[in-house]
Amino acid sequence: DLGIDSIKRVEILGALLELYPNLPKPNPEELGELRTLGQIVDYMKQQAETLEKKTFPVESNSQPPKLDHNIRRSRVKLKVLPEPDVLDFTLPEQHIALITDDGTTTTSELALALGKRNWKVVVLSFPQTLIAKQLPLLEGINRVVLANLSEEHLQNQLEAIASEYGQIAAFIHLNPANYDASNCVRYLETEKALLRHVFLIAKHLKAPLNQAANQGRSCFLTVAHLDGEFGLGYKTNFGAISSGLFGLTKTLNQEWEAVFCRAIDLSPDLDIHTSVKYILAELHDPNQLIVEVGYSSHGRTTLVCEEGRGGQGGEIAPLFPLSPPSPNPQSQVFLVSGGAKGITAQCVIKLAQHYHCKFILLGRSSVDPEPVWAEGCSNEGELKKRIMDDFIAKGEKPTPAMVQKKYKAIASRREIDTTLRAIEQAGGQAEYLSVDVTDATQLQEQLNAAIERLGAVTGIIHGAGNLADKRIENKTERDFETVFAAKVTGLENLLRCVSPSQLNYLVLFSSVVGFYGNIGQSDYAITNEILNKSAHLVKRNYPNCHAVAINWGPWDSGMVTPELKKAFAQRGIETIPIEVGTQMLVDELAQVNQQTTQVVIGSPLLYIPQSCNSDLQKYRIQRRLTLAENPFLQDHVIAGRPVLPATCALAWIANTCEQLYPGYKSFNCPNFKILKGIIFDETLAKEYTLDLQEISKNDIAEIEFDAKISSKNQEGKIRYHFSGQIKLKRQIPTAPVYNSLNLKQEEIIVGSTTSLYQDGAASLFHGPSFQGVKTILNISPEKSTIECNLPKIRTRQQGQFPVQIFNPYIADVQIHALWIWTQYFYQEGCLPSEIKLFEQFAAIPFDQTFYVSCEIKSKTDSSVTVDVIAHDHQGKIYNRMIGAKGTILPKKR
Repeated sequence: DLGIDSIKRVEILGALLELYPNLPKPNPEELGELRTLGQIVDYMKQQAETLEKKTFPVESNSQPPKLDHNIRRSRVKLKVLPEPDVLDFTLPEQHIALITDDGTTTTSELALALGKRNWKVVVLSFPQTLIAKQLPLLEGINRVVLANLSEEHLQNQLEAIASEYGQIAAFIHLNPANYDASNCVRYLETEKALLRHVFLIAKHLKAPLNQAANQGRSCFLTVAHLDGEFGLGYKTNFGAISSGLFGLTKTLNQEWEAVFCRAIDLSPDLDIHTSVKYILAELHDPNQLIVEVGYSSHGRTTLVCEEGRGGQGGEIAPLFPLSPPSPNPQSQVFLVSGGAKGITAQCVIKLAQHYHCKFILLGRSSVDPEPVWAEGCSNEGELKKRIMDDFIAKGEKPTPAMVQKKYKAIASRREIDTTLRAIEQAGGQAEYLSVDVTDATQLQEQLNAAIERLGAVTGIIHGAGNLADKRIENKTERDFETVFAAKVTGLENLLRCVSPSQLNYLVLFSSVVGFYGNIGQSDYAITNEILNKSAHLVKRNYPNCHAVAINWGPWDSGMVTPELKKAFAQRGIETIPIEVGTQMLVDELAQVNQQTTQVVIGSPLLYIPQSCNSDLQKYRIQRRLTLAENPFLQDHVIAGRPVLPATCALAWIANTCEQLYPGYKSFNCPNFKILKGIIFDETLAKEYTLDLQEISKNDIAEIEFDAKISSKNQEGKIRYHFSGQIKLKRQIPTAPVYNSLNLKQEEIIVGSTTSLYQDGAASLFHGPSFQGVKTILNISPEKSTIECNLPKIRTRQQGQFPVQIFNPYIADVQIHALWIWTQYFYQEGCLPSEIKLFEQFAAIPFDQTFYVSCEIKSKTDSSVTVDVIAHDHQGKIYNRMIGAKGTILPKKR
């Protein structure tokens, strides 16, 4: 009897299969019943007789079994954003803004604009080897010039700036634009030097920016010039390396919770005056839920990843010429970096099973033959003992590091051999080259010989990568170079050795870290963002190539320990099973996905801040409201004039509070009052003000605000429009169940469903954006129940009031229950005037049927008070409006 559990048996058999891959693959569930060595031998003999003698069956002509999993596949696409609100703030006293000089008049115009806001500005110019021009600055703006690119000199200059001019509270990097008309993907040394130096600037600004945040708002902004659409516009051939700024900024946004971080992409079509206007707008944006923003002919956008293949509403589809179908992967020769070991090797094996194609695998591991004394030894302890004996026999004194290094070399060679055999057994063909992808000369030499043997390379899979995880303040130039070399220099060399013009496939193994950023991985985020944009550049320049950057989440492999897996689970991150991930790679090469250039596979890597400033804060935020910016208002017209729905005012308050505190959700709103509606006519104010005053904080569990929306009339007198409190929570309570559920359909004479809206004075006045009531199920003097479903409203239609968590359009539909009840019994219309308490437990999606139960509490000649409960067909409550009061409209004579 082995005396071990079933998990250990599976582990041992797995190690055995690595040594003898021709053995039949055992079923783990059946292994659990085997207790003795004899039983296992008999079981393996039986398996060998009934199964083919191949570890990896060929699947190319059969449909693969459908894997049951929850791993998400999400296309990356543009999403339209409204014009940002304006947060009223100034720099803390005796602090300055530091702007880098991009060599254009943008620098002086931005410095001038900030100076007009009473900001003290210092301009930092790079050596002229990087940016040749240094245009004159206006009087009163100081310039500091870096004489060289050493980190020591940079640190000294930053300390001198702080000493002479003031501590730095805002940093704005203006990156120079770099375009050309060629179709080459360019990795410029000057761009790399600039990127590395901004990386080092961030390292040394960690302390001053975070200290300044204790006294007010501090900022870290980067401004790039890709195409204004993060490379998804396919209009310009920008330098690839500058896109790393987005990965850096997104990571700093997580590492520096108190500092406002924003990465901006400006279209080359924008003039300098407009560019400066947009930079200032982003600088004052209160929204900390978004980190990257682009400006182009599409307006203001950000990047999102959403499941599914299609896009509608505010999502903008990529615009490039439709390319002819890619050749069948079966006929391809793939060049694969990092492809002989680990996850990439598993992916290659899966591709070989499906397509029987050829592979040239690249890796740094040597291909020295295994020593005779190591053959047949699979036990780690025994093998290390033999390694020590060999050192001693040679007269050397082995250290643990020497033994470990030799052990890793032997294990590595075995893994490579296992990969090559598995590919061959799957019907593919593979060759391994021991070469460093960062060495272009060596790579070209070895590749030429392999191409003669296997044929011209028609596909590249770039899976090489290095990590050097630590927070930005602990990073070194060496860390940057180590991580940069494998990912970016490696890709550059691959594309030098194999022209993109001959590629049918380019598959870049990027990471969710590039899309979201991640604490401790600023350099890794930088390099993966460069890979992402490289895929878009290749697609722009060579539309016939199936180019895709796959932003992988963490895999469920040996690198993910049980402890790490538990930490991922606490953040809601599901690790990708190898069988699932490798199949998803195969699927990604299908013809249907040829136009998808960036995809996120795995869970969102969302970061929730772990701390909260205990001081009670005050915020003042301005918004300019226009009819043109809010198309939905044409569907909310009362007496011939568009009127802002009260639920949109509530949405502005709730959304802004959530934007100021990422990780929190609005839970309830007590005492919401409509004081004076906002009408879009000659009384419309130039701007409206949202004042937020924090009134309590319960550790980090919840924050409560007092909120008021106001404006000034032409005489300068303040007019209050809406007021209330809002409570944010980290965790929303479990949704209760509505116990008085009645979904019975009764015969009600109110005309057809279509006549509920815009069909005479008795019907609801709302247009299509608000026509969500489908059926009146039942109605009595005490209560009514309606069935609702509101079709999705395009993001552009939502304008300045986009759905975040609270949906103002669906909430408005709920209030229709008041109008329906007063019309049915009293032939009177009514409009909302107050809600004593609004609570939301779960969002109601568009295009989903829900029910509204309206309980009548009181009715007078001038008002009606009700409780409005939105729930599903089982009574699970989405939200409820307790004490919702409606004002009765005077009857028309």
